[in-house]
Amino acid sequence: MRVPRVLGDPSKSGNYYHVMSRAIDGRFLFGKGGVEAEYFRKLLREHSRFTGVRVLTYAIMSNHFHLLLEVPNGASEKEAMGDGELLARLGEIYSKDTLIGIRQMLARLKRISPEVGYVEYRERILARMYDLSAFVREVKARFSLWYNKRVGRKGPLWEDRFKSVLAEGRGEVLSTMAGYIDLNAVRAGLVSDPKDYRWSGYGEAVAGDKEMRRGLAAVHGMEGEDWRRVHGAYRRMLYGAGEEVRPDEREGGRPARQGLKSGKAREVERREGALSGPELVRCRVRYFADGLAIGSRAFVEEVFARNRERMKVKREAGARMTRGGVLGDWRTLKDLRGEQPVVFTGNG
Repeated sequence: MRVPRVLGDPSKSGNYYHVMSRAIDGRFLFGKGGVEAEYFRKLLREHSRFTGVRVLTYAIMSNHFHLLLEVPNGASEKEAMGDGELLARLGEIYSKDTLIGIRQMLARLKRISPEVGYVEYRERILARMYDLSAFVREVKARFSLWYNKRVGRKGPLWEDRFKSVLAEGRGEVLSTMAGYIDLNAVRAGLVSDPKDYRWSGYGEAVAGDKEMRRGLAAVHGMEGEDWRRVHGAYRRMLYGAGEEVRPDEREGGRPARQGLKSGKAREVERREGALSGPELVRCRVRYFADGLAIGSRAFVEEVFARNRERMKVKREAGARMTRGGVLGDWRTLKDLRGEQPVVFTGNG
């Protein structure tokens, strides 16, 4: 049975989602990057500026993509938005000719039907802003049209609807989710260091992109701080914590820092023990893609109470432990304990 999409609290200033979508039949839409990945990234930016949905980080893989999105509560912004700003935002995704037509339609409706036609026309446009489904749907639809025309094909390009997991927007959950996304290329064996993967938020941030740097600062609660500090914190989360530094002769051959030795994370998983944040981002954790909502017990219970009627379930409690406590004190909304949630990849 198709599970209704779990949505965040509309009264909050913003909600955070991990979004993933795959190409139909595993088609290699993006290959190893190139013009297709570049066009998809262009669409992400254009629709982010139009809708107000913020891309915090992302990973464009050969046949699928991951996005970490912040969807602000834009109610007050939409209410105060005049036609000038509305047209400016539409200019991010439409050609000049299309924009002229929209401008003329607004002027005409304002003249002949200011209380009905004009209002309804504006509302249809505004409904596409600050909305998770509208953002992802439009990006995928525009990419499909462009791609099909480019390669001379017809028909759907994506598997069913996109997946989304609602993530708690405070504490370690958000930064761990970001790291999990940015390490996709490492887990896939495309690069040994995530900074070298061009089609990711972290790769762009290291290369100097200010928008992606602000996104990674946001996931760490470090907005407005110097990039070097943000990068240091993120880099430690990706690689630093949890691993033992090799012996340093200058320190008498002793490890410069104690930590997990090679293969320790694998051993912990076999024992069904909880993994730390830095260990989790190196693994394929099914809860990150299929858990529906992830965070503290209180967060997941609040999400469940708000979405219970839509989910059509009878159970009284929403928060579910992960198998073997692999996510520690975090909880998810969907029970995957009967399935294998963690797959380690790489050599050996």
